[in-house]
Amino acid sequence: MAHLLLIDDHPLVQVALEAALASAPIPLSLMAVDSEAAAFQALQQQMPQLVILDISLPDSNGLEMLKLLKRRFPDLPVLIYSAQTERLYMQMAQAAGAAGYIVKSQSMPQLLSAILAVLGGKMVFAADISAAGALPLTGKEQQVLSLLAQGLSNLQIAQQLHISNKTVSTHKKNILEKTGAHSVLDLAALWKAQQ
Repeated sequence: MAHLLLIDDHPLVQVALEAALASAPIPLSLMAVDSEAAAFQALQQQMPQLVILDISLPDSNGLEMLKLLKRRFPDLPVLIYSAQTERLYMQMAQAAGAAGYIVKSQSMPQLLSAILAVLGGKMVFAADISAAGALPLTGKEQQVLSLLAQGLSNLQIAQQLHISNKTVSTHKKNILEKTGAHSVLDLAALWKAQQ
């Protein structure tokens, strides 16, 4: 029997998923928790074959939690189940190591199909997620992002693009705001996922 861990703070998701799992072609058990703290307690008690993670949790950023899960348990597949439909969230989840991304507006049978596919070792992303998506950045911000992803400092970027260090800092701040990234490492991962 495959054990699943659902990390979602909406109780109806658990009820609906349990009902969907009853019709699965293989036996699946579900443990549900509603926070990051509870998730790590559950992981100490029993290691699941798959984690289903909502990226909007009350006590944490789900994308940061995804990164933490992949650092601690690199072989544990994580399927993102989120209300966020923007391609950017899907790209960031993929770059952080998610095995798939399902939007909550999709049906429970689609979620069940994704669960079975991930358990079978497949990745489950919509076709347009893997394709290079256009980030909401200006041409100059794209250039700065590219150079940041290559590891250049603000001063090196300023020299290469013939702009001031302050202008690079402003572009960097705008890029972080537009993408929702929290650090240059997030930006580098996002750039790699876009290529």
